[in-house]
Amino acid sequence: MSEDICVPNTPDEKLPADELIWQTSHADMLKQSKLFRKRWYYLLQLSHRELERVVGDLLELMDPNNDIKIVSIIGMTGIGKTTLAKELSSLLDSHYGPTATPDQCPVLHVSAPANGEKSLSWRMLYRRILEAGAEPEIDHKRPSKVTEGELQGVRGDRQSVASLRGHVEKMLLRRKVRALIVDEALHLLRFSEYSAIMDTLKSLADIGDTKLVLIGTHQIADLMIEYGQVVRRSEIVHYQRYQVSSKNGKAMTPDETEYRAQLQRFQEQWPCRQRPNLTAIWKPLMLASLGSIGLTKSILLRLLTLQMDTTDERLDKAFFSKAIKGEVSLSILEKETVEGEAKLAGACYGDGQLSDEALMAVMRQAEHEVEHA
Repeated sequence: MSEDICVPNTPDEKLPADELIWQTSHADMLKQSKLFRKRWYYLLQLSHRELERVVGDLLELMDPNNDIKIVSIIGMTGIGKTTLAKELSSLLDSHYGPTATPDQCPVLHVSAPANGEKSLSWRMLYRRILEAGAEPEIDHKRPSKVTEGELQGVRGDRQSVASLRGHVEKMLLRRKVRALIVDEALHLLRFSEYSAIMDTLKSLADIGDTKLVLIGTHQIADLMIEYGQVVRRSEIVHYQRYQVSSKNGKAMTPDETEYRAQLQRFQEQWPCRQRPNLTAIWKPLMLASLGSIGLTKSILLRLLTLQMDTTDERLDKAFFSKAIKGEVSLSILEKETVEGEAKLAGACYGDGQLSDEALMAVMRQAEHEVEHA
């Protein structure tokens, strides 16, 4: 590979902003340093059928004229939920942004804190929400009261949980927050009672037109399906993996076709001159990733790093055994995923059922009214 194509890394190399990196074309990216190309591929996000379905379902549920207040997006570990959260934030910003005034903040995105305490730190979560809303002087906020017609600050208790909660409520109303996205929702469950958590979250979602979007693993399913008050005004959107068929010699299923197509796209965007023929091993890769595009991306990033660590950036078959998780680790992930999928069966948005006879009756009546309108 020529020097003008593979620019070496330098110890003090500084990369441009991520936004500039991912806007670089594939052809121009190939002329950059290893560090640049690694980052470019890391930032590469490809849309696919399941991702588009999840986004579409969420946009339907975000309609302000329904009674849904809490939406949870649940998927297996490593499927790409954090990436999805960022994409949703951007999408909702563009959806609500044109009608928002400069003082409004229609979409807030925070991560639930994991701080090692023996109970959920509501204080930290509320602070993160206030910071995401660009609230000024958070450390100096304190409750107020009206005494003899005069607004006065209350001494002490500046940073109590109740005080921070009050400031969050006011901010959600004042900034007209339409979507509060809480990523890593699993951290809400640690060392806490589910009912108390959901009561608090539900009350947040009841403020103004705010809808709460929780994003987490299958472990948060119990949080969403055990309490009637929550179930009535909430929906679960299941971010599913692609299922691989165990039948050899059979025609490819729609899931397998979509997975293979995504591998082809990842292969075409490979940031080295020597590219692996990923589509030739689509089924082993699908098994090794449990059909998860997110886990597949993780495998490819490991493979890419190993390839780039060589002087001439050549692939070696030994790299694949290092890029793919071991059998024991994979079986743990698979067991957790299968159990989570079983728990969500029949509990998600779109799982409602009517008999074929009832549906035909509804459609016949609707068609009849259209014909006679």
